[in-house]
Amino acid sequence: MIHEDAVKATYATLMEQSRLIVERKTPGPERSPMEELHAVLHMTVENTGSRNRDEATDLSLTQQGIIRFVSVVSQIVTGWGGKLIEANHHSYTAIFPISDPDAGSHSCICGFQILNAVANVINPSLKKEGIDMNFECGIGISMGEVYGFQTGLKLPANSLYYGEAMVSAIEYASMTTGVVIVDKVVKERFEREASPFKVQFKPYRYHEWVGYQFIVG
Repeated sequence: MIHEDAVKATYATLMEQSRLIVERKTPGPERSPMEELHAVLHMTVENTGSRNRDEATDLSLTQQGIIRFVSVVSQIVTGWGGKLIEANHHSYTAIFPISDPDAGSHSCICGFQILNAVANVINPSLKKEGIDMNFECGIGISMGEVYGFQTGLKLPANSLYYGEAMVSAIEYASMTTGVVIVDKVVKERFEREASPFKVQFKPYRYHEWVGYQFIVG
């Protein structure tokens, strides 16, 4: 009976907190989403490793692999001036503000470096340690308006983002694996920037979608 009362009390408390959040009056300016131009990098992730151990061991090793993956990706994104706004077991999204004059080139090089890190650092290190995980990624980059607003919550997220640039980046990332696909705006922006990297933009067609494969060297 005591346990039942505690559960009911917890439920009632959470429902009351939910009601207060929904009915909370927010000042006018905070209700409007912020609109900014960004380069959006989206990455689709697939783990092609096999499960050949007991469930507890698999879970532990999977956690190790994912933590390592997220740590490396976050470090690379931050290093190129981006912000990781979404991360889960199958996709990652980062934004690069256009207020940075090198946002176009930085987002492209960031995507290229992530693919290299996955293929040449993360996957080999997991294999060496006996963790049967192999990450395969596709990266899409688009440029345009991104809307963001604060939710007022700590979990699941204190801010949410949406916009056509994010939709396009997701479409490009879903086209293929192991390459970076960008849109025309990103390509032209990169070409206007003074980048020390020698790159190529190879036309890439996938059904009705047309983008450019970003190639370094």
